[in-house]
Amino acid sequence: MGSSMKTSKPVSAILAALSLTAASAPLQAADAKNNIEFVWTIHVGGLALGTVGYKGGFGDDNYSAVSRLKTAGIVNSFYAAVIDATSTGFVRNGAIKPASYDSNYEGEKTKQRVALAYSGTGISLSADPMYDVARFPVSDADKQDTVDPLSGITQAVSGVTVSDAAPCGETIRIFDGRRRYNLEVEFVEQTELNSSNGGYSGPATLCNLRYKQVAGFKPNLNKGKELPPIQVWLAKFPAKAGGAVKEFAVPVKIYSDTPLGAAVANARNITVEGQKIGG
Repeated sequence: MGSSMKTSKPVSAILAALSLTAASAPLQAADAKNNIEFVWTIHVGGLALGTVGYKGGFGDDNYSAVSRLKTAGIVNSFYAAVIDATSTGFVRNGAIKPASYDSNYEGEKTKQRVALAYSGTGISLSADPMYDVARFPVSDADKQDTVDPLSGITQAVSGVTVSDAAPCGETIRIFDGRRRYNLEVEFVEQTELNSSNGGYSGPATLCNLRYKQVAGFKPNLNKGKELPPIQVWLAKFPAKAGGAVKEFAVPVKIYSDTPLGAAVANARNITVEGQKIGG
């Protein structure tokens, strides 16, 4: 992203999994009946890396979301960045179907704006500066049934793919305008999460998440090595009747070992249907 900072692959994978402090105003779905917001605080090796916020609203069959990633702490002394994103779409047949996505990145030396528009004929890309999509192309077949990064978070948080057979939900297939990757999830166990730092404590579903590159990447970027799984604890919160969401599934803790130390994201300021949850 035009930075002198070299982020380790596991840390990059966590940021991809989170993908994007909450934006100043929530973008609500038309006639939103289900609402949720929270902020992840991210630390690597005990040092603050930044925050990632999410706000989402869901109507009968639609959704809209807003998010912001912002670096913080010592990281800002050599790498300061903010990414704002918005997305809108539909919830149909137990799946998230994006309609539009807009992302705006501002770093110390570079800026990047990306917009995706979805239609029955495919996905149209607008970027400034424009991506060189010919160098490492993503085929139309690989783009099918994908979501943008923010809609990927929405798929996870909304719990629309969660079931008794898939307690962690289903694979999230992401295309960000240049790269195509999957976030594959695997159920581990039902457990109790006890936070000692003011985060969420209570029942949680422990899942393993794997970041898998599909297309649009430089060949042999990872030299054939598979990244270690990322552990994700999901806390389930019932939604109000009448909306597209039946039960929210909030990633209240995300953890991975990295060469720089443990990477940990904890959800704070969780508010579900207007009610603040502990942490």
